[in-house]
Amino acid sequence: MAQAKVAKQLTITAPDKVGMLEELSNLITAQGVNIEAICAYGMEGKAVFYVITNNNAKVKQAISSKGWQLKETDVVIAGLENKPGALNKLAAMIKAKNINIKYCYGAACSCSCPCSFVICADNNDALLAAIK
Repeated sequence: MAQAKVAKQLTITAPDKVGMLEELSNLITAQGVNIEAICAYGMEGKAVFYVITNNNAKVKQAISSKGWQLKETDVVIAGLENKPGALNKLAAMIKAKNINIKYCYGAACSCSCPCSFVICADNNDALLAAIK
């Protein structure tokens, strides 16, 4: 079905204020690191960023100097075909294996390249096995 792999995601919690996305992306860029996936939201005065990069070690060091909260978590990245029903097929496979999803996010481009879909489940090992 989908190509899938485990990745390390950084969860960064910082103050929720105007310009936080720019501040974080500038910090990551200054390290020469590429952002491969990102999801962000603000809640209760905090900005929360889920970030997957090509060099978490450099980002972790830079984040620690800012005093922001930082946690590293395993997630599964699935490469889905960019066509109608691809997510539905993946969701059905996950449901069939009785795997609970904690959260997910993804994006597609307007070309035929695969969509990157990031999933964190109660059991990422079972999730990976279910979709390979």
